[in-house]
Amino acid sequence: MYSFAYKSKEHKKHRRPKIYPVLDSMATILHAALARYLQYEAEPRQCVKRDPKDTVPVHFQPLENSTHASLQVQEPVSPGPKSFNVFYFNGSNGMKIPVTVRSTDTIGKMQQKVLKLRPELGASLNLVYNGKPVQLWQTLSELQVKPGATFITYQKCQGG
Repeated sequence: MYSFAYKSKEHKKHRRPKIYPVLDSMATILHAALARYLQYEAEPRQCVKRDPKDTVPVHFQPLENSTHASLQVQEPVSPGPKSFNVFYFNGSNGMKIPVTVRSTDTIGKMQQKVLKLRPELGASLNLVYNGKPVQLWQTLSELQVKPGATFITYQKCQGG
């Protein structure tokens, strides 16, 4: 019922065949059905190039007589970093110390707050959060710390 047409042998290698319906008694019915689905001999589509002629522009009243306008950009309204409590667990003596921090604080800043509360802990405090060691420069929001989270201290063993 279909015949395939190619322009040349080289064309046959690179392109898919065009499908032409065979003209017989059913050809007109088949042609009408295929025209809808294959857009065979369909009219070209027209693109809208501009606004219709009957549209009327509606001007914004305060800017009606102006040639230039500028808008002031405002930062999105978001609550500032709120304070919340986290716990600092000393693994060597079992002491749990509550510390008030903000989500923008770094681990180093949190350690300074702990040392102000408990200076006897020493300056070399290694911390673990969620089973992973944390760096002094990491922020609490980076680590996705939630209120009530616990940081655990550990000691690095020297030697072998």
